[in-house]
Amino acid sequence: MLSADPRERGTPVHAASFLRKREIVLESQLLAKKSDLRLILVHEIFHFVWLRLGNPKRREFRALLEQELKAGARGEMGESAGVHKLALRRNVTSDRARLEYVCESFCDSGAWLYAGIKTSSSWTLRTRWQRRRKRWFEEVFAAPRRC
Repeated sequence: MLSADPRERGTPVHAASFLRKREIVLESQLLAKKSDLRLILVHEIFHFVWLRLGNPKRREFRALLEQELKAGARGEMGESAGVHKLALRRNVTSDRARLEYVCESFCDSGAWLYAGIKTSSSWTLRTRWQRRRKRWFEEVFAAPRRC
């Protein structure tokens, strides 16, 4: 499956979320890779969580990532966020690029925490930063939230 990037033909992707349609599309080949399916599906579900999270919490998460970037933290909690973070490091500093990175990092972090997978080669963020993200998610999602 290819993304619908208007600037190019598209980028290969395993899944896509269509928030307005309330729809997730998954590549059928993921059925053969259960751990990848779980990570990617939970990542896509977290796009819906991001939508409902609200601006104050989104700004909090963005501030957390900005602290990481200022401190020179390398790595990420998933391939999608890693690609977007690399673009930022290559001086792609548009607001849109930053917002996409923050969203993808949120979704990859959610998948890391809630997919029930113990290891992944795409989890390259150092333990120190992983702990901070985990604490943030635990605090935000400790109490039930209205949808």
